[in-house]
Amino acid sequence: MSRKYPKRVRKEFARKLKAAEAFTDRWMTTGLAYSLISDYDCTLTCGEAETMADLFRIFQYPDTAEQILSDHGEDCDTRHYHEKRGAWTFTFQVKASGWKVGDEFPEYTVVANGADGGEAEARAEKQLRKLLVPEHKHYFWTELLEAETGIPSSTALYSWIDAREYGKAA
Repeated sequence: MSRKYPKRVRKEFARKLKAAEAFTDRWMTTGLAYSLISDYDCTLTCGEAETMADLFRIFQYPDTAEQILSDHGEDCDTRHYHEKRGAWTFTFQVKASGWKVGDEFPEYTVVANGADGGEAEARAEKQLRKLLVPEHKHYFWTELLEAETGIPSSTALYSWIDAREYGKAA
């Protein structure tokens, strides 16, 4: 059973598709893809590189997609994004508005699993935020300090969160 979208939604989808097609076509026909991909490999995040590669792959430029991922992977500083299924240990530092330079920020160790390290990191951060929201009345953010494969053999229990079991229904 196919879902029918209202006419305005179909028009919006068509406009977005046309824009994406124009973008990839422009990149491929003007040489931008060949000169800029190697320039941007260090500055693209894993998610940005994968999204850009997907876009080129969808529009039938698989070699460009693979080049984007290859160039990005050489200098990537978040290697866990490229690892497949498994458990990871993440150390986050939590910073809140109102804290000043020089303040000590609490660190939390979270263990999570996922289809890849990026998904595991997202699950870990989501679980940490869920646990800390009641404690923080104002905005706070997390900064990933370290990501390691596996589960730590010893960690202080007060700062260790096992997110592998949380969110299975999510």
